[in-house]
Amino acid sequence: MLKPSRHYRKSVGALLFYDLTDKTSFENAADWLREIHDHTEEGIVIMLIGNKYDLVLEDPSARKVSTEEATNFVKKYHLLYMETSAKTGYNVKEAFETLVESK
Repeated sequence: MLKPSRHYRKSVGALLFYDLTDKTSFENAADWLREIHDHTEEGIVIMLIGNKYDLVLEDPSARKVSTEEATNFVKKYHLLYMETSAKTGYNVKEAFETLVESK
């Protein structure tokens, strides 16, 4: 694993992404969250982002992580949550704005 840079340690916010259509990426979010906490200072604002919302809109059966699962995760770890689409830009700007405004 790479050593975190000094810039990483001074972060006040983090976006933690997973793929709405890939259950494994969501399951790995807890490991990434631990990594963030291990290498940043207390009080960092973290937002969990379910990405590829466009694929879920096109085909609801493509969703492999339910909204309920994500909601339970963010409640457990006191995170912000949003679903986005990098492809269409859906909620991307709003995610950054929400993160910045939450600090």
